Amino acid sequence: MKIRSICYTFVLLVSPLFASFGQEHLNWFNPLKSGNANIVHGQGEGATAFSRLPESMEDEVRGAVWGLSRHSAGLKLKFTTDAKKITIRYTVSRAHGMPHMPATGVSGLDLYTKSDAGQWIWVKGNYSFADTIKYEFPIVADFKGNRNFDLYLPLYNEVLFLEIGLPDDAEFDFILDDPTELPLVVYGTSIAQGACASRPGMAWTAILERNLNLPLINLGFSGNGQLEDPLITYLGKIESSIYVLDCLPNLVRDSFDEKVVKERIVSAVNYLKEKRPDTPILLVEHAGYTDELINKDREEAYQLRNLWSRQAYEQLMDGGVEGLYYLSRDGIGLSMDATVDGTHPSDLGMDQYARGYTALIKEILNK
Repeated sequence: MKIRSICYTFVLLVSPLFASFGQEHLNWFNPLKSGNANIVHGQGEGATAFSRLPESMEDEVRGAVWGLSRHSAGLKLKFTTDAKKITIRYTVSRAHGMPHMPATGVSGLDLYTKSDAGQWIWVKGNYSFADTIKYEFPIVADFKGNRNFDLYLPLYNEVLFLEIGLPDDAEFDFILDDPTELPLVVYGTSIAQGACASRPGMAWTAILERNLNLPLINLGFSGNGQLEDPLITYLGKIESSIYVLDCLPNLVRDSFDEKVVKERIVSAVNYLKEKRPDTPILLVEHAGYTDELINKDREEAYQLRNLWSRQAYEQLMDGGVEGLYYLSRDGIGLSMDATVDGTHPSDLGMDQYARGYTALIKEILNK
């Protein structure tokens, strides 16, 4: 087994255990035992293991937010190998699936590589879900030499343990996170976290990341993206290429009236501009409910929040805030059949979200 270092030199610890898929012995590598803190991609300041917030924030955020921060949405492992088969085994803390979202999205993995021309290629995996989940990715192609791979982790579950298995003769290296490459930072709701994509790579944040070829930090918290001060303060600690605030879908309850919604938007923007004056901020409207034509209560709830959001944006612009942008509901363009339950996008809806974001952010970042 030949081990080469790409970014930094470190020792990979090989598990003494061997497993057999088709009677083939594999060497197993645990990324968290690599001895390097930059092994997991998509994490914010201070986050460790396969989590999204640092341990120091446990007492600062509500319990629901803290629990969701243990989910690995948006986190990735990147590595290079010449292996013709890549096997992953891992365990998670919760049920594998949900009634409206399949196990492959809630708890599954996704693997991507690139063609020689730079085009993203999805790698199909064979999987089995049990106490230990196993994915096997056969590479049946004329690829020669080492290739780079991006492994997306589960959207709605906590990864407790994970190892990558490779044939004895395969070369392998983890690719470390580059702290000089500024990420997009998304603070949002269940939709940003990834509900209800069929697999991690189909979350709109993941599609956007691939479209722009930029790293992304996913701070979507299902039901709990509420523009709260501890999270806004945390965003301000992250040096990023753009802040995306997409929290309106979690501000539709009656307790979030006009005064509260506007205050939270204005406060969030002013704080981030104070801390990072040169970083663009993108405010995003509620994309709407696809059942709104037969549910006027839901239609009125999101339309009011969008009105208040637009008014807060105009107030900020009139106050001289620079580098502030706005993505409207029409700019997202969610179609009638693009959700699972009227709210959460299917893969079709995720692609529509990503297209709307990609077009505007390319303009903002001049990409």
